[in-house]
Amino acid sequence: MSSSSSAVTPFHDEPSRFRRRWFGPTQSFWGVLFALPMLGLLAMFKFWPMAYAGWLSMTDANLTQPSRHFVGIDNYTRLMHDTAFIGSLETTAYYVGATIAPSMVIGLGLALLLNQKIPARGLFRVLIFLPAVIPIIVVPVLWQFLFNPYGLVNEGIKKLGFGPVNWLLSQHGAVPALVIATAWRLTPLCMVIYLAGLQSIPADLYAAAKVDGASMVRRFGTITLPLLKPTFLVVIVFAVTLTVQNFVLALVMTGGGPARATTTLSLFVYQTGFIGFRLGYACAAAIVMLSIIVLFTLVNLRAFRTEE
Repeated sequence: MSSSSSAVTPFHDEPSRFRRRWFGPTQSFWGVLFALPMLGLLAMFKFWPMAYAGWLSMTDANLTQPSRHFVGIDNYTRLMHDTAFIGSLETTAYYVGATIAPSMVIGLGLALLLNQKIPARGLFRVLIFLPAVIPIIVVPVLWQFLFNPYGLVNEGIKKLGFGPVNWLLSQHGAVPALVIATAWRLTPLCMVIYLAGLQSIPADLYAAAKVDGASMVRRFGTITLPLLKPTFLVVIVFAVTLTVQNFVLALVMTGGGPARATTTLSLFVYQTGFIGFRLGYACAAAIVMLSIIVLFTLVNLRAFRTEE
């Protein structure tokens, strides 16, 4: 009797199993259902505009003309021969490289320092992170004042025995000024990401290394750096994406000048589309910028995966 009942029980349990599988609160059905509103918003405000920009990049769309015609890859072909576009690529490469290198190094140093048990550590974290929470439009206005010929930066240079620099109106000073302003805002963001990575490293590893007599430098090289590799990837991709897309600082501080010296790729897209009204051409430049960011991300993912 018991054997027959045990054979029948699984059959009677099938409906309840089916209900739990599809309607249970912990099943993937509910996860997808709850994610649908956010997926819909992403599709509406992220993926559809990107697809629409990709289509516009293959037209001669102009904000002053209602009609538009399909031109294929003509916009992309013209970009490759456009000296202004190529110059913006070169400026962006210099601007991004000069900004990210010190931001990552200084951010890592600050994270290592603030990860130690020092007095008023929480206060220092807040003060150092303040530049990152200042509204983005305030940052270029602040640095315009600081880089004024009679501003605090030139006053400091004079005290060091050097002559004043016309930062924002000279081709040799405008880009370094833009780099300094951007790194000032980017470094605290890198520091916070590094701090999160450092705090995920088990303290037992450092304790064991100390017992073995490893110095601070050796602990940093054998424990901290290897375990921070995923964090380095996040910082690099985040910093490059943020810097390449940033055009507010260049727009407000220099307007892309002097002589287009600070016209980055993102500012080129803005000026072409909203000042020159060449919407299709601007979308083509924006697609190129997106492709560069995606390619850079894929290369870094591949490089870090290979190192692992």
